[in-house]
Amino acid sequence: MVPPLLTVLSADELNKSLYPAFLHLSKCIGLSPALSDVLYFKLSTILQGYYLYHHNATLAEHYWGLSRSYLDTPSSKLPSLSCDTLSPSATKTSQSDRLVKLLKILGLLDTVLTPFLNQKLAEWYNDHRHGDEMPKWREFLVRWYPYFNLGLSGINTAVRLGYYLGYTNKHSLMAGFLGLNLSFSDTTPPPLSVVGRVVELVFPVAMFYVQFLKQWSAVEVSPYEAKLKPPPPHTKPPANPGFCDLCGAKFRIPTAVPITGLVYCYVCIYTHAMNSGTCPVTQLPLKTADLIKLNVI
Repeated sequence: MVPPLLTVLSADELNKSLYPAFLHLSKCIGLSPALSDVLYFKLSTILQGYYLYHHNATLAEHYWGLSRSYLDTPSSKLPSLSCDTLSPSATKTSQSDRLVKLLKILGLLDTVLTPFLNQKLAEWYNDHRHGDEMPKWREFLVRWYPYFNLGLSGINTAVRLGYYLGYTNKHSLMAGFLGLNLSFSDTTPPPLSVVGRVVELVFPVAMFYVQFLKQWSAVEVSPYEAKLKPPPPHTKPPANPGFCDLCGAKFRIPTAVPITGLVYCYVCIYTHAMNSGTCPVTQLPLKTADLIKLNVI
């Protein structure tokens, strides 16, 4: 039975919410962004691989009772996504089975990488779209990224409209590329180990908390940032008035940091904020969007 579009979209949105929720939780417990990304990749690959191996579905798809099939092959006949697929005995499988195994691996990569890449591209665009001086290639990407994103969203919307109207059984552009079909699971899962039963019990219950963390992460000011107090005003003037404290030269496009009121060259403070994400004086969080250019006559 072909699942309704609302069920498919719910599973897709649930999968997309895993990375932002994990990122916000990592931020609240004090993990660095680099460490958070490494942990997400490892945990997500293990978790999604487990569900694809045992249920032919991702975590979100299994939560909604869905199952995957590739190239119109019933899910009960899909080859296993185990390490045996890379053993010498795998050479005896048919060409179709090999293709299906490859598509399953690509589906796992898509499940893990797509939310991560979408988040990173959006952050990169927000950090660079206000910059004045940038290389030609970066200017080209910043200019055309919104149109590319809009076009991709429009294609996916058209595909989903066709799915809703019954013209296709592919619910997204990536599903069409992978030959992926979704259906309601009607097979009896194999017996699970103790670890498997714990996973089956814990993660479905955690779905509610994942959605909660997604909404929590949408708040612009985190609880940590809300507790930060602004620094006291500076009682002494800068050591070199009219000169940037980062490069030591005269101001070029004077730019103020709102949290301290100090002025730097635009390129200097923009680069510093991009690299460290903090104020050079107070070490408090600083984003490139917070910088204020000054019109000095």
